[in-house]
Amino acid sequence: MILDGPFELDPTRRYSVNSMSFKMARRIGGISVGLFAYFGPYVVQISALFLGYDHEEEVSLIKPGVNFLTMESISMLPPQCDGVVLVAWGEPWRAGEGSVTWEELKESDYHGMKLVLNQYEELTE
Repeated sequence: MILDGPFELDPTRRYSVNSMSFKMARRIGGISVGLFAYFGPYVVQISALFLGYDHEEEVSLIKPGVNFLTMESISMLPPQCDGVVLVAWGEPWRAGEGSVTWEELKESDYHGMKLVLNQYEELTE
């Protein structure tokens, strides 16, 4: 399920992710959420995590200096990246209520994302 995006980028530029977080109601669990980049017909996962019971409302996938999936200090987007998208998968449930549809989750429990990209030019010799 696409939670947010896609957000288009200029494929002639290079980008790194400075930070990325999203807000999800604490009562939601059983899903994974990830940031994906696409370039042409290809898609690559940049970061992701599993939301278990009683997580924080604002969840960070990437903070300045650390990608919580790869533990790398820099989260580069691939060359010629066209855009990014926030995707969720799994079997969502609400605490005390049981399973929930993706449409219900997106409408009432997902509260947006914050994405900060750094743009730079590659050095050429």
